[in-house]
Amino acid sequence: MLDYNLEYIRAFYFTAQLGSVTKAASALYLTQPAVSHSIQMLEKQFQIKLFIRTPKGVRLTKEGEVFYQYVSSAFSSLMTGEKTLRRLADFEIGTLNIAATETAIYNYLLPKIEHFKELYPQVRINIAGSSTDETLRMLRAGDADIAFAVSPVPEQENFKMKPLQAFHDIFIAGSKFSYLEGRVLTLEELSSLPLVTVEKGTSARGHIDRWFEEDGILLDPDYSVRTSSTVLYFVEQNLAVGIIPTMFAQEPIEKGTVFEVKTERQIPERKIMIIYHKEDQLTLLCRRFLEFLTDETNE
Repeated sequence: MLDYNLEYIRAFYFTAQLGSVTKAASALYLTQPAVSHSIQMLEKQFQIKLFIRTPKGVRLTKEGEVFYQYVSSAFSSLMTGEKTLRRLADFEIGTLNIAATETAIYNYLLPKIEHFKELYPQVRINIAGSSTDETLRMLRAGDADIAFAVSPVPEQENFKMKPLQAFHDIFIAGSKFSYLEGRVLTLEELSSLPLVTVEKGTSARGHIDRWFEEDGILLDPDYSVRTSSTVLYFVEQNLAVGIIPTMFAQEPIEKGTVFEVKTERQIPERKIMIIYHKEDQLTLLCRRFLEFLTDETNE
């Protein structure tokens, strides 16, 4: 166990490196007597002489040379650690691990990350996840610093949660179903069509199922797929009418490859949510990213 003052070691290190008590005192912003006292206390502690005075300053004894090898290695590691810490504080290095659903990634997160990387180009950002349940699991397991999911999201103990962006799901169809264009369909009429939705177990599917159940209809789609982008592919291939977030449908609707199927009752809105640790558990980089998102939202 170390029972000596680290300042004594600093005085020894700089004196040995500079070969002069006077120069060491200047480098450490101390007085010469203070540096000499520290060295004397070390020598007293070990009962070993560490320096020999010379006309030009001081030089290490044999025992001092042995000790200096270890001290020099330790100070090199400390200085490397200090430089690394400064780079982390300046966001010159660091890794942000994000768990996010497909909807959150493509319709909220990507433009934000692009801007954040312009500000901090050397920061690494890892994005993983799929369903809301998976993103929350990653956050709880410590595999992610922050999570982006889509409501409904159950309250998470020991985590904060905020809504970021609201959106609706809509029905879309391809040219094979052109006879539906301009009509307003009931839920019963919709349920009789070939449908493609995201798979059960996702928050999106649970949201849609409950919406149909309000009219006493059990949703039984012809196709269940993993992602909203796959739903779009099925619709463009005229395999089925799809249910998809408006953000995914906007571009193909503008291109004319699909059209929106109007319904007599709108599917209730959902929200992209951000879930993260409480303030004292956040990394410095994660706190900066949260501040950045707040700044972006307020612009």
